[in-house]
Amino acid sequence: MCGIFCEICFCNKTSTMDDQVMKRIKNRGPDKSNSLEIALGDDMKAFLYGAVLWMQGPELAPQPVETEQGVLLYNGDIFDETWPSNISDTLVIKDKLHDKSNTLSEEYIIQQLKSFKGPFAMIYLDKINKKIYFMRDRIGRSTLLFHKSKNSIIISNVLGRNYNCVEVPATCIQILNLNTNTIKVYPWDNNELKTEEYLIEDWLEQLKMQQSLPDDEFYFEYIEEQFKENDDIIKLIESTAASTQCKLSAMKILIEDNLIKKTVLNVTELLEKSIKLRLQKQPNRCKKCLNTEGDCKHCTVGILFSGGLDCTILAVLADKYLPREQSIDLINVAFKKDEKSTFDVPDRLTGRQSLQELQKLCPTRDWIFREVNVSKEEQEKYQEDIIGDLVYPRETILDESLGTALWFAARGQDCLHDVSTSRVLLIGSGADELFGGYTRHRNAFKRKGWQGLNKELLLDWKRISFRNLARDNRVICDHGRQPRMPYLDEDFTNYILQLKPWLRCFPSEDLGIGMGDKLMLRLVALNLGLSEAVILPKRALQFGSRIANKKEKGSDISKTFKNKNIKI
Repeated sequence: MCGIFCEICFCNKTSTMDDQVMKRIKNRGPDKSNSLEIALGDDMKAFLYGAVLWMQGPELAPQPVETEQGVLLYNGDIFDETWPSNISDTLVIKDKLHDKSNTLSEEYIIQQLKSFKGPFAMIYLDKINKKIYFMRDRIGRSTLLFHKSKNSIIISNVLGRNYNCVEVPATCIQILNLNTNTIKVYPWDNNELKTEEYLIEDWLEQLKMQQSLPDDEFYFEYIEEQFKENDDIIKLIESTAASTQCKLSAMKILIEDNLIKKTVLNVTELLEKSIKLRLQKQPNRCKKCLNTEGDCKHCTVGILFSGGLDCTILAVLADKYLPREQSIDLINVAFKKDEKSTFDVPDRLTGRQSLQELQKLCPTRDWIFREVNVSKEEQEKYQEDIIGDLVYPRETILDESLGTALWFAARGQDCLHDVSTSRVLLIGSGADELFGGYTRHRNAFKRKGWQGLNKELLLDWKRISFRNLARDNRVICDHGRQPRMPYLDEDFTNYILQLKPWLRCFPSEDLGIGMGDKLMLRLVALNLGLSEAVILPKRALQFGSRIANKKEKGSDISKTFKNKNIKI
C-alpha cells in the first residue's frame, strides 16, 4: 500500500505539513515520495503528497501523477486479469481517467471508477472543474480519513489523535466541489447514476453519527428469503452429525455428497485464484533485494499466523505459487501481562501445532515460524507513541487491543530480534464474516433458525467496511508491508454470498464448535489435505494472543485517547 495525502488550503493558508503525519504517510510507501502544489484560484491551493510502495508493474511509478486534466493519488492494488501486466496499475488508472473529450464529466469518471476491482483508496483532483473525487473500494479494504478545519480540508490515509477526523465511508464515491463547498455521493452498488448532495458540514455530521452507532443499531434493508427447511443437504448434515461422533469422520462423509463436493471445489478454485493473483502481482523481491538485479531467494511473503483454520489454508495455497527457494514467514504474536505469565499463549500453541502439519503437507517449503513476543512495557510504550495515532479515529479498548496485536505482528520482529524481509502479508480478514465464525451466528440460528442466520450473515457483510478493515490497514501498513486479503476478493465474495446459509456454516448444537462454525471452509481445508487445523475452534485474536484484559469492557474508550489534543 502507498501513502496518500491531499490538503486544500483556503484564504492563502499555508499547508499543514505536519512532520508526524508525513512520516506515517512515508512509512506506508518507503520506496519513493514526491509532493506537488497547485494554485486553484480564489485564494485556494492544493498540496498533494504521495509515498509509493512498489508492488505492480516492471518499475516503480512515482506519485502524485499529474496530467493536463487532473492529479491522481492512488493507494492500493487492482487485481484484474484483463488489465495489462507489463505496466503499473497506477499508470493504467491515469489513462482510464483521461477523458479524450476534454470535458472530464462526472459520469465518465464514475463509470471508470466503478469498473475497478481490488483494494484501494484514491484521490483525484479534477483541475478543469475544481472537483476532488475521493473514495475507498466498495469492500473498504483500504483506509482514507477526512478532516476539516476553518481554513483547510485534509484527505489522507492516516492523521492521528490531533485531528478531528472521520473515516471516509466505503459505500460511496465522494466528490468534493470546491466551487460550492458541497459533497456529492455516488453509491457503489447502484448501477444508475443516482446521487445525493450535502453541505460539507452536514455530510460530516451524518458520518460522525453513523460511525458512533453500536453494531446492534446498524440498519440495512433485509428482504426475507424463502428457505426449504427439509432441504436434502440440511437433512444429510443433521443425520451425519447425529450418527458420527468424530468431527473429522463426519466431515469426510459430508464431502462425498455431490453438491457439497462441487461447492467445495468451486470455493477452493476461487480462493486459489485469489491467492495466485495476490502473490504474482508483486516484484517478488524482499526488502533487502528490492533494488538489486537477479532473483531474490529470501522471504518476500509472510502470513499473519495464529495457527487457526483461515491462515493455515492461506499457507497451504501460498506454497503452490511462490518460488520454491523462498521461505515463507509465519508470524505469530504473543503478549505477556506480568512476570508470572509466559508467551505460551493459546495462539502460540496452535501456531506450533499447525506449523508441524504444514511441514508434513508441504515438506519442500522452508517455513519460518516467527515468534513475536511483546512485553507489557513495550506494548504500552508503542500504544502511546504510535499505535494510538494509527488506530484513531477508532478509540475503544477493543480497537486498541486488535490494532496493537496487528502492529506488532506486522513489524515482524521475532524474539531473536530477527526481522521478516517480507513486503507482502497475507491475512485472513473476512473469513469469519463470510463463513459464520462468530458466536453471534450461532445465537442468531438458535433464536430464529435459517432466516435468522441468513440475516446475521448479510448484516456482517453490509457492515464489514465500517468495522475494522480501515483500522487494520493503517496499523499494518505502518511497516511498509502490504496486507493482502484473499478471502475478500470480489469474485470469491460474490460466489460465497449467493450460497445458501447451510452451505456456508451450520451452527447447530448438534455439530458444535469446531465443525458447524465455518463448515464450508473446514471442508475446503480437509480437501486440501489438512486434518488437524480442520477442527480447531475459532479464537479471537485479542484472546488468542492474550492482549485483552478480560476485566475491561471492549467498547469503553481507551485511556490512550482520553487526553488527545484536537486541532481546529
